[in-house]
Amino acid sequence: MNKSYYKSLNVSYIKGKHKLEILENNFREIKKNEVLVKVKYSSLNYKDALSITGKTRITRKETLIPGLDLSGTIVKSNSKKFKKGEKVLASGAGLGELINGGFTEYSYVPEDVLVRIPKNLSQIDTMRLGTAGFTAAIAIEKMILNKQDKRSGPILITGATGGVGSISLSILSKLGYETIALTRKKSSIKYLKSLGANQILHFEKKTNNKILSPKIFGGAIDNIGGEVLDWIIKSTKDNGNIVSIGMACDSNLKTTVFPLIMRGVNILGISSTNYKGNRQKIWDILSNKYKPKNLNVINKESIGLNDISKYSKNLLLGKNTGRIIIKMY
Repeated sequence: MNKSYYKSLNVSYIKGKHKLEILENNFREIKKNEVLVKVKYSSLNYKDALSITGKTRITRKETLIPGLDLSGTIVKSNSKKFKKGEKVLASGAGLGELINGGFTEYSYVPEDVLVRIPKNLSQIDTMRLGTAGFTAAIAIEKMILNKQDKRSGPILITGATGGVGSISLSILSKLGYETIALTRKKSSIKYLKSLGANQILHFEKKTNNKILSPKIFGGAIDNIGGEVLDWIIKSTKDNGNIVSIGMACDSNLKTTVFPLIMRGVNILGISSTNYKGNRQKIWDILSNKYKPKNLNVINKESIGLNDISKYSKNLLLGKNTGRIIIKMY
């Protein structure tokens, strides 16, 4: 390392007041079971945008580097599991929430959240996937584990132009599932079809006071929440699986138990932060069986640390499509 300091984007809440700034940090000694990663890429997630703008407090500490994702090269190691020179990534697992995240030139990372980059993925590919890809993969794995049948009908993906939605569409299409994309962006029809959407629905609030609706969906991956999730639950076929991932529209859910007790509909929850399975295994699956054919379509833009605030605001306004990469060097 030739530098005497490194830059990072920091979010702080001092006396409850949100502050965003780029800082110059001094290097420190590496702790036991920790490595120092020279970060090459990160990516911008919905949670990151909430943290950056201060719309919702994501960080659990007074000051923290945001960023759920990072990929790079180990430049120092105090770990028996990882050595200097290895290409690694980290996603979710508390980054940007409980520990310093990926919006930095260098990151001190605990060994238990690191993953070796699989041979079939480049460093930039891992961030084109990132927490969004990891989340999509564990959602689909959970649906399949719960016996989601391709013959049961189409899988609805809400917030389909976002990171999780885009990657979910691509993976499900690759696996042979029929898919329906729900979006508010009429300009994104070509994009969604390129990811494998068989049908596209225009987003609108789906208020419905009936206890059950006609059976439409075999299952769903929902990034929206609120009234739309209620509509999905009421409209899912017998024994279908719905994975609840996000709350882009509303965190509240008003529904009834009737779809559960009359149709056997399953509502599944996942968290990339609290995932207790083998992260390396999921990334290995993402590098092979689940690897989207069109990662370069899902990621169209690369930005720097100085651009994150602007793009975070656009993301929360629904102006972004696919994945945004942050390039450190």
